[in-house]
Amino acid sequence: MTCGNRRIYQNDIGTEFLVDVCTTITGATVKNLIVRKPDGTMATWTGVIEGTTQIKYVVVLGDLDQVGEYMLHAYVEVSGGKWTGNLASFRVYARFVA
Repeated sequence: MTCGNRRIYQNDIGTEFLVDVCTTITGATVKNLIVRKPDGTMATWTGVIEGTTQIKYVVVLGDLDQVGEYMLHAYVEVSGGKWTGNLASFRVYARFVA
């Protein structure tokens, strides 16, 4: 997952996450990002396949409702198995904070 130098802010909508699972997931029946928010609550973001190895998710209202460190795993199910990807993290900032 890369975001360049762009910061992600609380209550942003439309931010795209592109997570490479480093293996072909064409035909996956489940392509989720399992997210732990800063307060410990869990969310499941259902993505779409981008290319052959990536899950794309576009943030909607309520996804980034907390300031702090978010953690996520990709979770994929294909006909031959199911697995959880490596742990990734990103920070969500309050508006008007440098």
